[in-house]
Amino acid sequence: MTSLSVEDLVYPGAVSLLASFQLTRFARSVGAMRMKLKVPYPGTTGDPAFNRAFRAQQNTLEFTPIFFPCLWMSGIFFHPVPASLVGLVYLYSRQMYFSGYMESVEGRLPGFKLGVKCLMAFLFMGFSGISTVILRKYTDVDLAQIFWQNAEKYLPLK
Repeated sequence: MTSLSVEDLVYPGAVSLLASFQLTRFARSVGAMRMKLKVPYPGTTGDPAFNRAFRAQQNTLEFTPIFFPCLWMSGIFFHPVPASLVGLVYLYSRQMYFSGYMESVEGRLPGFKLGVKCLMAFLFMGFSGISTVILRKYTDVDLAQIFWQNAEKYLPLK
């Protein structure tokens, strides 16, 4: 079994910090919208523009407990680089979602759909990586080795 070093986890760590920064920006945007449209605390409804901003932030927060474990499990058990690249695309999708939702309810959909695709990619990477580790440990079957040994048959690598 290979071991991970701190250097191997720098990319998922950087994506995690960017995600935290993004969450902070979204919260500040909602706070600014609250002040601009005079929505009193602790109210969560009011002007439709505030409602959209608030829902965009809340939906992002609702998906955060899915995003972080998927990012880290994919980075640890599959590979940190592709997991981090998918993480960056996911953050981009959330920005698309937030900006689109600020404009209109329908505007949120492209970002939402891209984000769901990223989560599916995370699940595939995490499941593949964890399955490979379990099979290596308990059955001495190495799926990665089998894949690369047979890759020339199935993939045009030349």
